[in-house]
Amino acid sequence: MEQVKLLGFWYSPFTHRVEWALKIKGVKYEYIEEDRYNKSPLLLESNPIYKKVPVLIHNGKPICDSMVILEYIDETFEGPSILPKDSHDRALARFWAKFLDDKVVTVVNAFLRKGEEQEKAKQEVCEMLKILDNELKDKTFFVANKFGYADIVANLVGLWLGVFQEGSGVELVTSEKFPNFCGWRDDPFSHRVEWALNIKDVKYEYIEEDRNNKSSLLLQSNPIHKKIPVLIHNGKPICESMVIVEYIDETFEGPSILPKDPYDRALAHFWAKFLDDKYYRDCCRCVVTMVNTFLRKGEEKEVCEMLKVLDNELKDKKLFVGDKFGFADMAANFVGLWLGIFQEASGIVLITSEKISNFCAWRDEYVNCSQVKEYLPPRNDELLAFFQGRVHTYAAASASTLK
Repeated sequence: MEQVKLLGFWYSPFTHRVEWALKIKGVKYEYIEEDRYNKSPLLLESNPIYKKVPVLIHNGKPICDSMVILEYIDETFEGPSILPKDSHDRALARFWAKFLDDKVVTVVNAFLRKGEEQEKAKQEVCEMLKILDNELKDKTFFVANKFGYADIVANLVGLWLGVFQEGSGVELVTSEKFPNFCGWRDDPFSHRVEWALNIKDVKYEYIEEDRNNKSSLLLQSNPIHKKIPVLIHNGKPICESMVIVEYIDETFEGPSILPKDPYDRALAHFWAKFLDDKYYRDCCRCVVTMVNTFLRKGEEKEVCEMLKVLDNELKDKKLFVGDKFGFADMAANFVGLWLGIFQEASGIVLITSEKISNFCAWRDEYVNCSQVKEYLPPRNDELLAFFQGRVHTYAAASASTLK
């Protein structure tokens, strides 16, 4: 029997790389959290050279360095390929992975250092972003239109770059400066479909749409709502994200998204609809219940009631139905990940551990659960900026009506 252990830090992007690879391959493993300031004898024995995480221990043998571990996992375990099969694509994946990995220290210095050292690092990061912006034009993933090796390594720029920017107040990334890079980080609706396709290991072509200049293909494929996402399978369009997810589950082979048990399946449908009804309805007016709450002050009551319902349902739960990431959890990506963005952008505090302790405990488990992490989209700082802009717009409009 395979014995796999992973030594890591919960906040380490290098550890997350390895977790993604293990989940892609469907490898069961024991995760051991390390203390950066009090490293365990196991870590020191397993990585005596660098004394750093991550370390993968497979059948008692340690493998160190995240990039080395990724290739080891790909070569050792069955499952979807992480590195492309084509030798040229594989070389490209390694090139971009190394390019990104070489910039880690520079990215950190751009936000944490001061003075000349910081200014030099900021210039280098901007140059890096220009290169990435050019490379990522019309792309969903780095190589061969499939999530893989380079995309796993890109977690630093996909997620942590925004975290550093927000935490430090140093703004380097904007959609005006780097539209392709920012476009690489997609919306929650499309991500639901991408998660389902990736779970099923379905190869697909991704076509980026312009929200302000919709293509004829989109208008023909979804003439009713004229919205994304739209899945086109053998020339036939399927619209609405949750409908698409069910279609993918029923059509393609691979791990089940909806539970097999009829009762569990009914529960998954119920909670997915609940979340969609509360968080996404009235999209034709571009304002949903939750967004109204944060953009138009005084409409908090309905969302507070909804959060109470969720707080009661999520007591002692990590996932909505059973112990497997699935249909309802995909629908919950917005509440699990982005709710904090709206709260932060507006300054309206609805969610505290004192008010809704079960929901907060679930949310923290959700975003850090190994079953969920690989399917969560990168945190999008442009979304924060967008809603901050909307807050200011509504505030100005409200002020003008009072004059």
